Amino acid sequence: MKPIFKFTSGFTLIEMIVVISIIMILFGISMFPYRFYMQRAYTERAADGLAQEWVLAHKAIRWGIEFDPVAGTHARLLFIFEKGKSVVNSYLLASGSLITDMSILPTDPTQIQPYKIYTMDDGVEILGFSGSVATTETRLGYLISPPYGSGVFFTGSLTSWLSLLNTRIIIGYQGTSNDNWRSREVLLRPYLQ
Repeated sequence: MKPIFKFTSGFTLIEMIVVISIIMILFGISMFPYRFYMQRAYTERAADGLAQEWVLAHKAIRWGIEFDPVAGTHARLLFIFEKGKSVVNSYLLASGSLITDMSILPTDPTQIQPYKIYTMDDGVEILGFSGSVATTETRLGYLISPPYGSGVFFTGSLTSWLSLLNTRIIIGYQGTSNDNWRSREVLLRPYLQ
């Protein structure tokens, strides 16, 4: 009796290479928009987080954060937004302290203390400012004062306060235009509504 050999048909090496190449091309095409969708999601999350920190800061000052428990003075809160940075610093200021220049903060711990550092995700940064503030500004300050948590924007120094009702912080990825969907304008009102 002769053994019976059954031949099964299968993929040749060439066919396997073609199939794998097609799968890799489709995967590469799908990954291209995925990166942009993720960047848009990171921008949205950074904008929402910044707006939340903004509201919490107003509430904290309204509730009366004590800067100096011995003196019992309520603190003011200073935000500094800087173009090209992915970090927003905030500081607690003693009630009587003045800042003559935003680039030179006092170093005396009885006058100023670090409060919070808000870091945006995955390369999202401050692209600039729009609204009533000049678009050429590179730094923008915002000071929240007790007892009502009212705030005021300023550019160079606290002596040049600005009443900017429609100031917007533009955040996004470096190299994107302001109207691109990978950037977003965050409206920060001078007073908590």
